[in-house]
Amino acid sequence: MKIQNKILKAIFPVVVLCGLCLPGCTLDNYDAPNAALTGRLVDSETNEGMQTQIPNGARIRIYEFYNNDWSLQPYDFWVKQDGSFENQSVFAGKYRIVAEGAFAAIDAIETDISGTKNLDIKVTPYLRLSINATPGSGGEVTLSTQISRTANAPKIRTLSFLCSKTAYVDKNVFVKKADIDLNAVDDGEIVSKTYSETLTGLTPNTTYYVRIGAFANNPASHYNYSRIVEVKLP
Repeated sequence: MKIQNKILKAIFPVVVLCGLCLPGCTLDNYDAPNAALTGRLVDSETNEGMQTQIPNGARIRIYEFYNNDWSLQPYDFWVKQDGSFENQSVFAGKYRIVAEGAFAAIDAIETDISGTKNLDIKVTPYLRLSINATPGSGGEVTLSTQISRTANAPKIRTLSFLCSKTAYVDKNVFVKKADIDLNAVDDGEIVSKTYSETLTGLTPNTTYYVRIGAFANNPASHYNYSRIVEVKLP
């Protein structure tokens, strides 16, 4: 009898554990995502992709329509550096699409998504930045830019010259950086000038990626950027 009691005590925790685990072993019968949303944020003036950063740059927010109402909680994903975006995990249905970034606010877009939906969204960036990169001897590169701004753009605060060892380069990803404080400079004066900085202390015979960013005052601290340029130092 004592032996039987010992056996029961030994197997009882196993039985309980198996009972707890069984509900988690049922088959998942939920449908998988069956649609995709791709596209670009397009500069309304140049028709080029909106230059941004990833993550914490421009983002796409999608709200699903179900039960005769729009969802309150969006599904967000980031736009890539060149302005393109892709989400392969969307359920077919009706959506409201909102784009947010360093550009003038735009109206939400309502659309049906099934299969692969390609959508180009035109935006007006706060700022547009040119870029010129000149490699020099001794491990340096000189960057220059001119800034243009749209009529309703916020005050320009900061200009950043950025250099990285990878093609991912922005205000958070760099090996060398130089900032110019523009808080005290009138925007009219800023857009009339060419700004340049020389980044030093780089490694000769090395490939770098350079970019220029600027911050026009906005609550989300979004930056506008130039395109990325590959530079081979002599």
